Amino acid sequence: MMPLAQRLAARIRGEGPLRFDAFQEAALYDPEGGYYERPGRVGREGDFVTGPSWHPAFGRTMARIARRLAEEEGKREEKISANGEEGSPRGLRTPTDVVDVGAGEGELLSAADEALRAWGIRDQFRLVGIERSATRRHLAAERCRGAEWVSSFEEIPSFRGLLVAYELFDALPVRALFFEGEKLLERVVTLGPDGEGFAWGLSECSDGAELLDRFRARGIHLLRNQKLEIRCGATRLAAALASRLSHGLLMVFDYGAPAKALYSAARANGTLEAFISHGVTRDVLTEPGSRDLTAWVDFSELADAFAAAGLQVAGPVSQSRVLASAGIFEELAVDAAAPPGAAREADRRAAAALVQPGGMGESIRVLVASRGTAAGTALAQWPQ
Repeated sequence: MMPLAQRLAARIRGEGPLRFDAFQEAALYDPEGGYYERPGRVGREGDFVTGPSWHPAFGRTMARIARRLAEEEGKREEKISANGEEGSPRGLRTPTDVVDVGAGEGELLSAADEALRAWGIRDQFRLVGIERSATRRHLAAERCRGAEWVSSFEEIPSFRGLLVAYELFDALPVRALFFEGEKLLERVVTLGPDGEGFAWGLSECSDGAELLDRFRARGIHLLRNQKLEIRCGATRLAAALASRLSHGLLMVFDYGAPAKALYSAARANGTLEAFISHGVTRDVLTEPGSRDLTAWVDFSELADAFAAAGLQVAGPVSQSRVLASAGIFEELAVDAAAPPGAAREADRRAAAALVQPGGMGESIRVLVASRGTAAGTALAQWPQ
């Protein structure tokens, strides 16, 4: 098949300039040439790292949260039984779900599975990985055979327990816009000089007036010549995930900020960028499929969607705070009985990077939404 860049160029010649969300959709998810259809993109040997891909301590800490939810549910059922109310028969309690949306190559669920088995409680949990990429889903299933693997959250009608979305929303395609002072314009992708490569262009924005009204209703006033991005599918995805949570926690880990900060003068050039070989560049048009394309998440938008679905929302707060509250320092504790070793200490230092200031511990923010549990509020607070 023709390379992705050539196919996109042919599409532009035939249809005219592309909205950026269409270009990004193809660059990330094209079945033949999309970025996420190639293995090994995420992790230390890839283009960028996530908490789950950096160290198993992240997945084990998520297992601690799931265990906490299961214990809470067990106490609730015991109370129901003691009051003579109808509950689940002893020994037949519904397993607690641990769902990873955008599960990548299965690092989170593999570590959680290992921890739950070590604690002797694995049979009390159902592990589900949701991954759109067939390539990555296959690798994940090989890594964690004890989990159920599906291609879409629509295959999971409901869950009860913990759902984790780590850098899920920032991978949704965005529209790139430009405010020229009076109206919004669409930043579109066209062909470069002499028809070689890709370049930015400007086009009329058909719903620009409506979008401006929405910004103003939220107390956001754009600057002249400001670049910005909006993520059309975020509210819909957040609402769909929330509707499936019958009881438990929904945790969003991502780069982002509340709306007023996201669209402030401090980010007048927008947040659209690309990751390649652990470097960051503003060049998001070169060699589509070769790099991860992303933009910051509007956490206010997600919080509103979760609240509208009846969830209690806390945050956004730092990843460091949430992992500390969830007990990650128990993962980092030194076993006095274990013999010292350079490899063991290096592994401990690597795990500590999940919570250290100046890195992903502070740059990744977490929004915690809950239904029927106070655990979410507790996780958003520093432990005593």
